[in-house]
Amino acid sequence: MAVNALTTPGRYSNAYGNMVYQVESDKMNTQYKFRFVFDVYMNNERIARLKVTPQNTYWGQVDIARVIQSYMESNPRNQGVTGDAIPLTRSDWGWMDADWLLYSVLIGEEYSTTQDGDPVLYDGLDNTGDPLYDPAGDRFVSNSVKEWFDKSTDLSPFFLDTSPPTEINGDTHRFLTNAPRIQYVRDTDWGVLAGLNFHTYPEDIVSDPIYGLLVEYFDKDDALITSGITYNVMYNGGWRYNCDEDTSVQPVGVDWYKKMVSYVGAYPKNLYENVGIPSGVKYYRVSFVTSIDDPIPPTPTPSNTPLPSGYSPPTPPPTPTQTPTPSSSASLGCSPCNKYSVSNTDRDNSLQITYTDCNTSTTTPLTILANTSVIVCSCTTPVRTGGSTNYTINYIGLCR
Repeated sequence: MAVNALTTPGRYSNAYGNMVYQVESDKMNTQYKFRFVFDVYMNNERIARLKVTPQNTYWGQVDIARVIQSYMESNPRNQGVTGDAIPLTRSDWGWMDADWLLYSVLIGEEYSTTQDGDPVLYDGLDNTGDPLYDPAGDRFVSNSVKEWFDKSTDLSPFFLDTSPPTEINGDTHRFLTNAPRIQYVRDTDWGVLAGLNFHTYPEDIVSDPIYGLLVEYFDKDDALITSGITYNVMYNGGWRYNCDEDTSVQPVGVDWYKKMVSYVGAYPKNLYENVGIPSGVKYYRVSFVTSIDDPIPPTPTPSNTPLPSGYSPPTPPPTPTQTPTPSSSASLGCSPCNKYSVSNTDRDNSLQITYTDCNTSTTTPLTILANTSVIVCSCTTPVRTGGSTNYTINYIGLCR
């Protein structure tokens, strides 16, 4: 048999936890100088090659968490805006560059058939060459911590689920925090709340994409004064292209996975700038609302936020953030979208290839540095256009 995976990380992992691959092979007890070879890819570029001797006669394993942690960062810079950097806390909507990263691991093995021979690299599928065995496919890792006593990463309490509707103060459908629902703030405070925004690969996740933030203003008698909404669109620093397109047909950028956490300005100064605050407000409630193309009424995610006693900012009634003029729909890309491993084994020369970008259907050039491997998602087999003649192109499977 070839290499076989016994354990892999889940679809979603925490960078500061354990990310263990445990594998076996029928060669590990019969061949000489045997080691498993793990190629770690980040954003489709190989960042590490780890060689591991089996820990016993049954399996070998590696924890790649330390490798992944080197690529995480906590710079609170809003990537949803261009030009001068705007702190995330003062934003309308936004996302951060390293909240989520995309990674994959291809596994192979190396061994010698004789006691004195040099080890030969095998792809994990009983062929010579770079590792190609892909037991788990693309995986996502968040800039977060999992304690040793947590058996799994459970995000379900933070899903935005509108079917079936639940009571407004239910313990599900929360913002991405365990803080108390009632927060006391000052009228000069800036701040954001975060929420999960699974909008491209829902799979078995029952979580609606975040369309906007509903703000409801109440007076001292708990009567609703008025409400406003701010939209999670690119015009405001968010992820959607415009407000009237169905989520399922919106163009998907190469960095879509980085936007699986959305941040929205929900404190008084943010609302004053982006939504407006009427007079006579005692407190306000903020709730995520689902996509406009979802016919089911949204289930709010409440957070009653009292304002200071007597607070009455000199602002007009709230004016919702204007929906930007829709742009023409971008290409939906091509299919099937296949995953290829391209390895430039030349020690000195770069390799030039072209491939068909799955998102845009365009022929895209790519330069691969010497002694480097990359993964590309393409609707056609990548083609060498120049440079190194020492290379391999291997089909792995469908891009997921």
